[in-house]
Formats: sequence, C-alpha cells, structure tokens
Amino acid sequence: MAIKVETIGAAASEVSGAFSHTEIYVGLLRDFETLTEPKGKYGTDAATTLAELVEISAPHTFKVGFGFTKVKAIQESVILETAQLGNKPSPVQENKMTFQMLGSDAEILGFKRHVKGEDLIVLGKEFASGNVRQIGSAKYAAAVIESTSKIDGTVEGENATTFVVQDKQMYDAPIYKGDITLMPTV
Repeated sequence: MAIKVETIGAAASEVSGAFSHTEIYVGLLRDFETLTEPKGKYGTDAATTLAELVEISAPHTFKVGFGFTKVKAIQESVILETAQLGNKPSPVQENKMTFQMLGSDAEILGFKRHVKGEDLIVLGKEFASGNVRQIGSAKYAAAVIESTSKIDGTVEGENATTFVVQDKQMYDAPIYKGDITLMPTV
C-alpha cells in the first residue's frame, strides 16, 4: 500500500530543542528479550502512514532481572544529530547522541567502563515534545564511540564526563512509544 502524502508540517507555537537531562536511559542489548522496530517501507507489514516509518509502538521487553539504567546528565548537554551517509541506492542515517555527566566520581567512571565496548540501546526524552528517541536496534546496536573525562586545572573549571553514542539505521533515531522498564534495585 502506498502512503499518500498530502501535507507535512503545521504551525506550532512552541517548538524547541533540548532533551530532558534527567531522562536518559541506557540498556545493554544482551539484556533484552525482545526489541521492536519501526515498520518498513515495503512488504506485507509496510507502514501506511509517515509516522509509522519512525515510530516504535510496541514495548521492548527485558530478560527477568534487567532494565534500563537511568542516567542524569548535565542540563542542556544532551544533543541528538542525524546525518545521511551515502546516496542512491541505499543511504543510511547515522544517529549520534552526546551527553555529559557532572563529576568524576567512582560511579560515573565505573559506568564508563561498564558500557565500553558493549552493544547498547539508548533512549532520550525530548524536552518540549516529550518524544522518546532511540539510538540502537537489534540489527545495529548503538555503541559508545567516545567517552572523555575532563578535569580543568582551575578550581572554577570543568569536571565532567562526556559520552557520544552512535548507531546507523535506515531511519532517523526513531520515536519509542512503549514503556521504559528500569533496572530493578538490588
């Protein structure tokens, strides 16, 4: 079935950027039982609307005893960038999410080591719209491609750890509409 595109975009009075710095979620791919994806462009289960091409409506499920780790970033440090790589016949989208965590305590440095080299699924909640954007999938997991800790030499200087998480998909970082299961407390 073909998607009929009649109008795109509308006047919105309060569109803004930014992500909620208190709502970043990181999950290890190996801890998931099931992951869903947006509908495809073709086939028997093809999308019938433009939104279905980038929305994940069914919830992800974790193996028993696992869930997302909730990360608190520095306010206004969370950035999502998407760039098209390649051209016809099969360009892909490279999605990158950057966020900074304040300080250099053992918990942050341990988290940095915990996610290093792991296949990840990362969620971030947009500030104004409330859309939850996802980096990583079962086919192409996200990975930390850069993690930098910096402590300035001056007392008033920076003390933060920056993470850059990246994936490549056939679509922009999709909008996840399912429930967010948190890691159970020990």
